[in-house]
Amino acid sequence: MTVQLQSENIAKAVLVTGGAGYIGSHTVVELIENGYECVIVDNLSNSSYDSVARLEIMTKHHIPFYKVDICDAESLGKVFKEHKIDSVIHFAGLKAVGESTQIPLRYYHNNILGTLVLLELMQQYKVSKFVFSSSATVYGDATRFPNMIPIPEECPLGPTNPYGHTKYTIESILNDLYNSDKKSWRFAILRYFNPIGAHPSGLIGEDPLGIPNNLLPYMAQVAVGRREKLYIFGDDYDSRDGTPIRDYIHVVDLAKGHIAALKYLDACNEKEGLCREWNLGSGKGSTVFEVYHAFCKASGIELPYEVTGRRAGDVLNLTAKPDRAKRELKWQTELQVDDSCKDLWKWATENLFGYQLKGVEARFSTEDMRYDERFVTIGAGTKFQATIANLGATIVDLKVDGQSVVLGYENEQGYLNPDSTYIGATIGRYANRIAKGKFNLGGKDYQLTINNGINANHGSIGSFHVKRFLGPIIQNPSKDVFTAEYMLIDNDKETEFPGDLLVTVKYTLNVTKKTLEIEYKGKLTSGEATPLNITNHTYFNLNKPHEDTIKGTEIKVVSSKSVDVDKNVIPTGHIVDRDIATFNSLKPTVLGPKDPEYDYCFVVDENVKPNQIDTSNNELKLVVEAFHPESNITLEVLSTEPTYQLYTGDFLSVGYTARQGFAVEPGRYIDAINQKEWKDCVTLKRGETYGSKIVYRFS
Repeated sequence: MTVQLQSENIAKAVLVTGGAGYIGSHTVVELIENGYECVIVDNLSNSSYDSVARLEIMTKHHIPFYKVDICDAESLGKVFKEHKIDSVIHFAGLKAVGESTQIPLRYYHNNILGTLVLLELMQQYKVSKFVFSSSATVYGDATRFPNMIPIPEECPLGPTNPYGHTKYTIESILNDLYNSDKKSWRFAILRYFNPIGAHPSGLIGEDPLGIPNNLLPYMAQVAVGRREKLYIFGDDYDSRDGTPIRDYIHVVDLAKGHIAALKYLDACNEKEGLCREWNLGSGKGSTVFEVYHAFCKASGIELPYEVTGRRAGDVLNLTAKPDRAKRELKWQTELQVDDSCKDLWKWATENLFGYQLKGVEARFSTEDMRYDERFVTIGAGTKFQATIANLGATIVDLKVDGQSVVLGYENEQGYLNPDSTYIGATIGRYANRIAKGKFNLGGKDYQLTINNGINANHGSIGSFHVKRFLGPIIQNPSKDVFTAEYMLIDNDKETEFPGDLLVTVKYTLNVTKKTLEIEYKGKLTSGEATPLNITNHTYFNLNKPHEDTIKGTEIKVVSSKSVDVDKNVIPTGHIVDRDIATFNSLKPTVLGPKDPEYDYCFVVDENVKPNQIDTSNNELKLVVEAFHPESNITLEVLSTEPTYQLYTGDFLSVGYTARQGFAVEPGRYIDAINQKEWKDCVTLKRGETYGSKIVYRFS
């Protein structure tokens, strides 16, 4: 795998194995909120990378990710080599009690060997802090002992299933390793009980591949119609309603328990080691039926269920006595079963199929499968689909009835070429030209690097098109509608513009209507003001497939009014008429092999003063219509913006020739930051929100 970050340039990090999974993903959120950097390793056997993509946007952090099986010492060793790992939280492992009784060898091989490989690498790279995800299953049937319910850490161990035996064995390994070197190793063994719920944002939750093995995710799938009914394994236990008693703990509380344990290890005397166990639970037991009724209340649905025989390995009561964690880790649960059910229902209803969305596909820019180099297709397999890259939040491809209608490259190499002419990319911080690269804000002069004649163009050397956006969050909110939201954290240290900026780009694809909407949002997170003008720079070709020219394309625009510019393409202050067909014309302009040649900024309505920094709530107006008689495809470009730049692609390069595509670039006025009457619409101030929308509509 290609090195993502050189070790000398990365801060000390927590390695989270199984970090794309249910508990791991929630713990990563809490780690980053507590100031830790994270590196995630996961083989994705029972998880999805989309949880990591969502974590990046939730935490506003890039999170290095490696698809690695922890039993693979060579691949896992590369992670330790490439990052300064300071501590490890170990979640990776097979975890279903019932399944473990059916395939015990796989459980022993995966869970125990994987942990041994991990510990050996920690020893090799002198990483001593280790938080282990153990389980209350190590206690087995604690009712066989008097006065052991609720269960304290001192309860004798005796797991009753292979899964529990693997956890018990790993605990023994940790104790033996600690006893071999009591000055070096610091182990926190967390025996947690029954995690339930989801993050209150609704963005991450439990999404097991295949049939869920745990109660709550199974109930959620029944509630949304993915499963026919709930199966309750036994109602003849010696409990208040005949069903087993478990200590259910909200996954956010559980995640915070890992932070408490890691901070405990951080605070330990460096000359003293530690190997200690803590129960993480609420201390309150609930029966299966009690949780069932709580979820029915939260969802408003009476779920169908069937009582079947007891499940192999199950025991009557697993309720924690969490006193030690409260006393030593200063941790205790804050959320109740009702909270867990409410948050789970939010996750389930907003993500009907979890991360497993039909109509979404991903491929990689390079063969080494770097996950931040993904090209994601939304609407895959339908008559209208879009492929978008993290690099520049770029539109890589748009297919209408199977025909590609935009220019694009197969991999990132094409987009990173300095002569790529910004094909398909998000353009910012400042689309179009800034005269001589100079502007003044708040009485301070700024100078951008000149990259276009004597001017700075499309953000100069800080251009968004070569920056890697976080995410995306991909959702399917309704039939035939897909959304993909990307985020960029653009700090002033990484650009020549003032202030730290947070930008989101949200694509909404409607298969039925054949529309792709792009919504831009921008906010300053530090600094007082910055110039901002964001747009998309896609080049269209509506001609027959494989044709290398836009010849014959018929164009109409909303207005022939255009910004007059001097020889350096900077506004003179006048609005002039261009000889081009408008919607009121009898005949469209037909693009030929060379003439007419357009690279002009047209004005939607010269009577409207452009003073809005947020146009996103404005009416979407049709600004350009293009049609090609050979393909019979029509493109309509709608926008909330005051102007649009029309290019006939006369300077295309890097795999394309002149006039192989045309571009329509809605945005703010050219050099508005230096024009008194236009400056307000491109000056984003602290506390304000920049916004705009573009829609590409096909028929």
